[in-house]
Amino acid sequence: MHPRPTRRSLLAAAALLPLPALAQTAAFPERPIRLVVPFPPGGGTDTQARAFADALSRELPQRVVVDNRAGAGGNIGVDAAARSPADGYTLLATGPNIINTRYLIRDTPFRWERDFEPLGLMFASPNVLVVHPSLPVRSVPEFIAHLRANPGRLNFASAGAGGSIHLSGELFMRMTGTEMVHVPYRGDALARTDLTNGAVQVMFNTIATSVEPIRAGHWRGLAVTGDTRAPSLPELPTVAEAGVPGYSVLSWMGLFTPKGTPPAAIARIRQAFDAVFASAQNRAEFERLAIDITPSSAAQHLAFMQAEERKWEPILSRFEPQ
Repeated sequence: MHPRPTRRSLLAAAALLPLPALAQTAAFPERPIRLVVPFPPGGGTDTQARAFADALSRELPQRVVVDNRAGAGGNIGVDAAARSPADGYTLLATGPNIINTRYLIRDTPFRWERDFEPLGLMFASPNVLVVHPSLPVRSVPEFIAHLRANPGRLNFASAGAGGSIHLSGELFMRMTGTEMVHVPYRGDALARTDLTNGAVQVMFNTIATSVEPIRAGHWRGLAVTGDTRAPSLPELPTVAEAGVPGYSVLSWMGLFTPKGTPPAAIARIRQAFDAVFASAQNRAEFERLAIDITPSSAAQHLAFMQAEERKWEPILSRFEPQ
């Protein structure tokens, strides 16, 4: 017969286990989880992330708290998340900037494929090409003609270099042979304010924060940047059907955790993630906020990001990093 293990022998054996193994056997989460959002409060990214954080909190025994870390086109927040302990208590909600800022900002310290584990896509929706009402254009062809007659004289605003708002404008100029001056802001809330007061004339803004100012007449909507018309603005054509065939850009958001996070923590987060998007209540709330949900598996998220990098690298590599 084998001797029955004593409490002392069990404790001694536990002391020999590697720390990650101990972490995986503990109940998770035992304290609030931080969701880093690399843009300021009040913008489209923040609105989507907060809606997701509230829903995720209802599926976990602990709160998910949004931590806005704005600046440098999202680099400050993404870098802060990359440097956080890989223990499951730091998540990152972000979009194209995590891939693209390496081409635009010199010495970007992180690499998404090295420093992060993609957990799943959450949202993907078209942007909206909007102009200030003082601009004498009411369609994409008229806008293109105006740009060609006034090269480099119009400013287009973005929430920062490397995001989908910026890239929508860059791809549009590349495909139409036109020229605008890019004006990056520290988040899209400030950019929207300047578009409304006429300090900038053009923006490819997120759809969730475009519907109201278009309906109110503060902005004029010309087209959406996706492959199909948007249900919330059905009167607007896509850029492609309005005269720029092949044009397509989506504003997307994915969930990430630092590389090396214990598999048990990842599995628990993914379980809650799936429950969020299975909930009719949550889906209705996302729809109310004009957020298009596109939940995916971690593998699908990884493949999507690899495809996005292949798509944008030829465009972004021609920029001189600042």
